[in-house]
Amino acid sequence: MRQKRPRLELILVGFGNVARRAVRLFAEIAQRLPFESTTVAIVTARHGATWSAGGVDALAAAARVDAGDRLDGWPAALPAPAGPGGRNAAAIAALVERHAAAAREGRLVCIETTVLNIDSGEPAVSHVRAALEAGAHAVTANKGPVAFAHAELAALAQARDRRFLFEGAVMDGIPIFNLVRETLPGVAIDRFRGVVNSTTNHILTCMERGDTFEAALTQMQAAGVAEADPALDVDGWDAAAKTAALMNVLMDARVTPRDIDREGIRGVSQEQVRAAMGAGRRLRLVASAEWRNGRPAGRVRLAQLEASDPLAGLQGQQNALLLGTDLLGEVGILQRDGGLTQTAYALVTDLAAIARGLP
Repeated sequence: MRQKRPRLELILVGFGNVARRAVRLFAEIAQRLPFESTTVAIVTARHGATWSAGGVDALAAAARVDAGDRLDGWPAALPAPAGPGGRNAAAIAALVERHAAAAREGRLVCIETTVLNIDSGEPAVSHVRAALEAGAHAVTANKGPVAFAHAELAALAQARDRRFLFEGAVMDGIPIFNLVRETLPGVAIDRFRGVVNSTTNHILTCMERGDTFEAALTQMQAAGVAEADPALDVDGWDAAAKTAALMNVLMDARVTPRDIDREGIRGVSQEQVRAAMGAGRRLRLVASAEWRNGRPAGRVRLAQLEASDPLAGLQGQQNALLLGTDLLGEVGILQRDGGLTQTAYALVTDLAAIARGLP
């Protein structure tokens, strides 16, 4: 007889491509999950908002937004959702209060999937903070909270006896943070190196085949993989945010993306790509960090890699990360397929981790 699964109540903050794929994925694999879930609210800056004490139809909401319609059903008794660029912290706090029983039982989760703000991490940082302060768990696929405020938010989660999880912030659904947290006890990460931005890797490998930079970027935008502002990808800011997130979590670095020595691939020419290939090398945007002069330092650099380098052979949207450890040497993890489903699945793994901690 199958053991009864805990039922999580979900507050979705942000309802873009990742969140809409996530609600569909929850339905597609519902019978395989170690939890059941009900979406009680969806709060957005662009598409309106909706709430119901008994749960909203998240699949119908996704279809509405896909069709260009707005969400409705937000009662006047709740704070109005913020406009573009605004914080929804007040709405989150009010929603947690309305679902106080689920919060007390550890079953209420705020899922934050708003767009990355590379200047400050806001409003995502405030959204996660508001959820934790009010007593809900916080899960995010947004790099901002981890890249700008990991130490603060992790301490707050511990003080409130709640979880702050973010597997989708780096390498989609590949379990980088879970791998270290759950399977590498006592191991110190002292360096890492990897290709962590799918859009730039796709562009560079398309250019190796003779495609133009612009055509390859357009493909990533059409697939919903490129950041809402593609400059974040091509100028290296997305990779810098992921580098900061990895450093903060794995090396307790307490840095922000502004501390990363960064460059992107804007302006890379077919001549550069062909010259590298003619020399038996490949151009890749490499994120790395190591300890220098007693402190961790991060870089994002366009590098010419020897063909024997495990990062050189990454094609299209493939990513890889090599972790340098004190006890196990170098440990690598490869993502051969990336996209919306993989990022949405990261939310599944974080919810499963919360469910496992429930009685």
